[in-house]
Amino acid sequence: MAETAITTVLAKVAELVAWEAAVLLEVGDDVRLLRDKLEWLHTFIRDADRRRRLRDNEFVAVWVRQTRDVAFEAEDALDDFLHRAGRRRRRRGPAPPLPGTGARCSGWRWSWRRWRPRCAGLQVALRHDLSARVRQIRKRLDEISANRAAYHIEHAASPAWAASSATTLAAWDDLEEYTVGFGKYSDMLREQLLDVDTVPGRALVSIVGESSIGKTTLARKVYQSPEVRNHFAIRTWTVLPPNSRPADVLRDIHRQATSQLRRSPSNGQNAEDGGCDAKGGKDISNSLFRNMTGRRYLVVVDGSIAVADWNSLRASLPDEGNGSRVLLVTDAAGLEVVGYAGGPTYDPIELTRLSPENTYELFRRRVFGLRGDCPGRYKSRYYQDVFRITRGLPLSVVVLAGVLRSKELPAEWDQVMAQLLAAKDQPQHCKSGSGGARRIMSLAFDDLPHHLKSCFLYFAAMPESAPVDAARLVRLWVAEGFVRPRRGSTMEEVGQGYLKELISRCMVQLVDKDEFGTVTAVVVHDRLHAFAQEEAQEACFVESHDSTDVLAPATVRRLAVQNTTDRHVHLGNALPKLRTIVCDFANGGAAKPSVCIHSTDLGFLHASKFLRVIDIHGLELKKLPDELGSMIHIRYLGLQCGQLERLPSTISKLVNLQSLILKGRSGGVLGVTAAFWTIPTLRHVVAPFALPRCLGDLYSLQTLHGVQPRGWDTRAIAGNPLGRATNLRSLELSGLTAANAGALVTALESLDLLVHLVLQGESLPPAVFTVASLRRLQSLRLVGAMDEEDDADAGDEVAVRYIRPNLTRLSMWGTMVGQGFVDMLGELPSLAELTLMWGAYEGERLEFGDGAFRSLQKLRLGLPDLEEWAVSAGSMAALVRLTLLRCAKMEMLPEALGGMKELEEVVLYSMPKMVGRIKEDGGQDHHKIKHVPVIQTIW
Repeated sequence: MAETAITTVLAKVAELVAWEAAVLLEVGDDVRLLRDKLEWLHTFIRDADRRRRLRDNEFVAVWVRQTRDVAFEAEDALDDFLHRAGRRRRRRGPAPPLPGTGARCSGWRWSWRRWRPRCAGLQVALRHDLSARVRQIRKRLDEISANRAAYHIEHAASPAWAASSATTLAAWDDLEEYTVGFGKYSDMLREQLLDVDTVPGRALVSIVGESSIGKTTLARKVYQSPEVRNHFAIRTWTVLPPNSRPADVLRDIHRQATSQLRRSPSNGQNAEDGGCDAKGGKDISNSLFRNMTGRRYLVVVDGSIAVADWNSLRASLPDEGNGSRVLLVTDAAGLEVVGYAGGPTYDPIELTRLSPENTYELFRRRVFGLRGDCPGRYKSRYYQDVFRITRGLPLSVVVLAGVLRSKELPAEWDQVMAQLLAAKDQPQHCKSGSGGARRIMSLAFDDLPHHLKSCFLYFAAMPESAPVDAARLVRLWVAEGFVRPRRGSTMEEVGQGYLKELISRCMVQLVDKDEFGTVTAVVVHDRLHAFAQEEAQEACFVESHDSTDVLAPATVRRLAVQNTTDRHVHLGNALPKLRTIVCDFANGGAAKPSVCIHSTDLGFLHASKFLRVIDIHGLELKKLPDELGSMIHIRYLGLQCGQLERLPSTISKLVNLQSLILKGRSGGVLGVTAAFWTIPTLRHVVAPFALPRCLGDLYSLQTLHGVQPRGWDTRAIAGNPLGRATNLRSLELSGLTAANAGALVTALESLDLLVHLVLQGESLPPAVFTVASLRRLQSLRLVGAMDEEDDADAGDEVAVRYIRPNLTRLSMWGTMVGQGFVDMLGELPSLAELTLMWGAYEGERLEFGDGAFRSLQKLRLGLPDLEEWAVSAGSMAALVRLTLLRCAKMEMLPEALGGMKELEEVVLYSMPKMVGRIKEDGGQDHHKIKHVPVIQTIW
């Protein structure tokens, strides 16, 4: 669509003007006139895009397409100017800092006078070229505007209810997935899953129905119910992407099962299997079979599965007559496997659309919450309208509610209803209601503000039905220029706000959030994802491919490749207009360096000089090309590959780089040139790098993960190694030694904004709990021995509550702290989640005193040497979940658990003695946890 194209160009114009006034001396008027013309077009194109989606006027479609093409041409001209000017400037050395920028360079006035004449002569040709191209673009825009009048393409103002650029965010975190009208289906599903006496063998249970009928919502509700969690020792949920491979399905089930077994929690790998995940499909199958043997399991497969893949899965799951189940969530086409189940099979549970009563009930809850409702005088008016518009399709109901929950009642509601009801009565409206569903999605999309349209369409580049990491998504939005600065907030905070608004509008589903209110994972319904891909393709916003040969046109601007089937994908043709490439290739799980899934030097990107985003997962390569340094527009560079050996020295030339994300690499530190640490635009670095003695002026840096402070030897450096990166929010350091202690403490003293900290090494300073500057710290993970100098008295027990008032999540491994230290932790006022694992505590008796851990909700203890755990009656009053891992010497559960009314779940891993003590018949500790809804025992 042309609207997003014009939005992008307007942002580019602003970027160019802000970049440097000196290079615009002769083209400033041309650029400003172009901006003014585009801003006028922007007001018209919103309505034209809406009419183009209705397909009611071919002239409108042509006008929109031509306007979009000219907007792309303008973007190319501006990017080409920036690229050529930047390269020439770099070859002659960097320009001195502009006056008034606060630079610390002495004698800048002399440097500036000397540099400007030299630069001016070199830039004159570029300015003339840009000026000529801009004038030509303006001429084309005038012609297109004249054609609009000639062909009587009238402008219709947007409806009064349509969103403005600034909208009020409705609640985003109260959108529970209600299973309205699914009561009988829930009972049927629960009965089939728990029916051990009648069907003891492994049985196939299936839920079927049309797309967006609510199959996954129903299955998820029952899957998470206390009865099901109590009944099955292992539960896994696998979403099948299109064209998935059997080995990938088995690998995902194996990964989830292994994480639940917790055989080696210190590294997350199954010790008995010796890292079988790196081996072929047969070994995965055997390993999965061994892990499931002797345990009652529930395996959920969400999506259509081929008969051959079903046979592979069936052969990998034991059938021991213990009531294990496989739940298939699919449409009618996926029911073919039922005939090949090879064992007990229940009749499919087929969902139908909602009745008018349940349609309104779902709508009411989505708009007004669980107990709210539409005012009585309007209720009867909208009761029938909602059903007539949505025809009882849950997704349509939810999306319509997302539009109306931020609109004024009744005036704006009436306008929205009238528009949809009028469309329903048109002949092209499909009787099945699928056309109505798309029209509701189109209306919801039209209602988005300009900036949110680009953000939503970006989901077209993400895998279908797969959860999307929110932090990654927001960083990509920032790199693309979709996120607009807002006073008092970081770009990432603004991006989080965008994501929450999309959730509030029911265009995006919340998967997970942390205790701090930050969205961590989201997903888009497959039908909305298909809408986004169709719209993105039509607008030339993103070109998506999922085949072996990617035949992308040379004019493609954003390319997304989602290939989970083939081990080799050919990307050979030059893509000179490319701005973004996002790829998720088949991942064979190979850990051995000799195995190579994809081998390429990214040569196909050499011609893509305008690249802003490279985000590639599953690509195996040993090096990056030196030509990478010439792609000066790059903002985001993300690679997930295990064999990368080195980075080119030219990476320091990426003067606009914001995020460098290198994951999946096994091995030691990856070398990087020292000049890399002077790139002033860096915001997020996640890579296995060795830190230098001191960073450059990285005042924009917020995330620093995976690094080792090898240059932080207190004897070799003086001062603060992070003194010029004081805006860090998240820091993860490994490889710490006693020699780093002084420099580390000095660095922490300057990080007033830090909210997340991970320290791992052979020696950790206890000052991490006493440094006064870390008052905003929310999450802390310590792996390694804590220095003993102040063990029990590491902090004043009275003052610690003031020094760490916001610490909410604490995880400790191998720290060897004593009872005094635990007493100090008990004073933390906000601590909601505590993990004490292997070697975290030194002692055979652990005590939680009266009134300690008042805010604690989740507790995980994995202390093999612990014999006695004493808990006072007033301790942990808010505890919700308790997990004990391999505390084999623990003699009994604390008596105080019986009085914890908020406790909802107790999980015991590899504790057979304790399992005997909690048995309902004769268990000495059963009375302590008999009130707990969910009790899981795994060994």
